[in-house]
Amino acid sequence: MEATRTHPSPTTGPTRSRRRRAAALVVPALALAGCAVAAAPDSAPVNGGPFAPHGSLGYVVCPTAVTPIELASRTAEAAIALPVRGTPALGSFAIATSPDGRTAYVATQSTTSGAGTDDVVVPIDLASQRAGRPITLPGHGAPRAVVVTHDGRTVLVASGTSIVPVDPVTRAVGTPLDLGPGRTVAGMALSPTSSTLYVLVPDGVVPVDTATARAGAPILTGLSISSVASPHGVVVSADGATVYVVGQGGPDFGGRLVPIQAATGAVGAATSFDQFGIADLAAVALTVDGSTVLVADSADNWVVPVPVAGLAASDPVRLPTGPAAAAGTDHPSDIVVGPGTTGAFVVAGLSTVLPFAPATRTFGPPIRVCGGASSMAVAPG
Repeated sequence: MEATRTHPSPTTGPTRSRRRRAAALVVPALALAGCAVAAAPDSAPVNGGPFAPHGSLGYVVCPTAVTPIELASRTAEAAIALPVRGTPALGSFAIATSPDGRTAYVATQSTTSGAGTDDVVVPIDLASQRAGRPITLPGHGAPRAVVVTHDGRTVLVASGTSIVPVDPVTRAVGTPLDLGPGRTVAGMALSPTSSTLYVLVPDGVVPVDTATARAGAPILTGLSISSVASPHGVVVSADGATVYVVGQGGPDFGGRLVPIQAATGAVGAATSFDQFGIADLAAVALTVDGSTVLVADSADNWVVPVPVAGLAASDPVRLPTGPAAAAGTDHPSDIVVGPGTTGAFVVAGLSTVLPFAPATRTFGPPIRVCGGASSMAVAPG
């Protein structure tokens, strides 16, 4: 039966981006308006010492800050303050990094002077560790996912049932693409090999061609969305051939992993996790070699490695407890994979990231990060 608890759901480089063309969602229905404004930095300084200059880094987003983590050494750097007002609800913010590893974008909310709330996207220069002035978005639907197109020219933010394109250089905001009633966006994954964006919605996935700004017919999976607001309930294989989705399904709303063939939209047989007890699958990731799907459960607090060949669930690896765990290391809300041999990283509790080695099925010592941690992104080295 369905879990009833509610969970919170080195780079170096120039400090100034080159001029780019307008956003990638460019058909007339979604063309950027001619209302670009100057990109005055108005940035917030880093709280603390110098940034680690080498190695791959991950960025963990919290309600009012972002914590960089040096993945190889499992070292958390000083938090980067976000220039937002108020404290957005847990799960109503997400983070993505640009393909060149120079910029991160936080989709979040900020309280207005009239006590209302605006959806915003905050650019962060990863070389200087400065958060720029927020870009206000239309709508107030709680931005739960954000991605950057392959050319880095467009940031796509999920807001309610819409996807909003933003030009990060001109700060121009394009016309939102509304997916329709009942299709609140819970996660997004861009195909590594094409312009197709896979948008996770209740009961299915909507493929969106970001080159033409057209949404295709929903691919129905029969899965409901996790109670944990995580932007990573969907992932695409490196060859772009298969989309993996997690959620709840079956007569008892148990945890399910479903593969989708990208070329045809055919939905494969679901992998069930009922044998492991109550499951509320919050996030999914793929190992670097593409051989294993990693599924994080937020109800019973485990990670299950699932071989791509056969998609048969192995025994779960439960999160550490007792002296080996930091305070609040249960209820995972996200899982991401770092490059090379850095392994996977589980965002757990409200202020902890747990390194996970898929090959040995072991967790490393917890990394303390900013409070209210919800999701994580890895920047290309």
